[in-house]
Amino acid sequence: MKRKPCLIENCDTCGLRSKVVLCDIEGKDLAEFQKIKRTLEYAPHQTVFYEGHVCLGLYVLCTGKVKLTRSSARGQRQIVRILGPGELIEKHIFGDGALHEVTCETLEPSQVCVIDKERYLDVIGRNPQLAIKLIQLLSKEVGVNMDHLDQFTFKTARERLAGLLLDLGDRFGKKDDDHVRVGLTLKREEVAEMAGITVESAIRLLGVFRDEELLTIDGRTITLLNPDRLEKIARR
Repeated sequence: MKRKPCLIENCDTCGLRSKVVLCDIEGKDLAEFQKIKRTLEYAPHQTVFYEGHVCLGLYVLCTGKVKLTRSSARGQRQIVRILGPGELIEKHIFGDGALHEVTCETLEPSQVCVIDKERYLDVIGRNPQLAIKLIQLLSKEVGVNMDHLDQFTFKTARERLAGLLLDLGDRFGKKDDDHVRVGLTLKREEVAEMAGITVESAIRLLGVFRDEELLTIDGRTITLLNPDRLEKIARR
């Protein structure tokens, strides 16, 4: 039985704070930050917010994992990204009347911090260094979005899937000698959504990778046996 992640009750003692741009503050600013945030707990497969709804604040993932999805007018859905502890979930809050561009759903028990935007902007106004860090974070996000666009524009289904598996292994994997066990249990449909390919293609290519001894599949758990070869496929 999977244990519930430890809750972060106080920002002062949070080990992630120095790694999260929004929370990397000290002294009076940290005390004010604690007053302007709300901490919410979610069970697995609960929705944190929906695409198209008004943004109520800045969302930071404290513990657990969430997936971000977008839907088309025809009801087609694609997983945009999976996030882990310490990552900023919503980055589109600073415009007037900002709407969520994705739907956020938990994959496991999770803790989310929601920060009041206007009061946080006051904190930034007193802390120019924090403002610079935030600009750098948003600029980096633009680069990530361009990389994703390149994946879908220029890569084959085989290359996309190899790149996705490597990314998940880097961000959530557990290394064991030369092997990497992806620390996520994903349905084949979810793997297909993330890679931007059909479910049939995902199942076929996972079988091909298994036959080529690039990975093993045990239920929903994937272990990468030869990340170097996968990287060559992804970069082709």
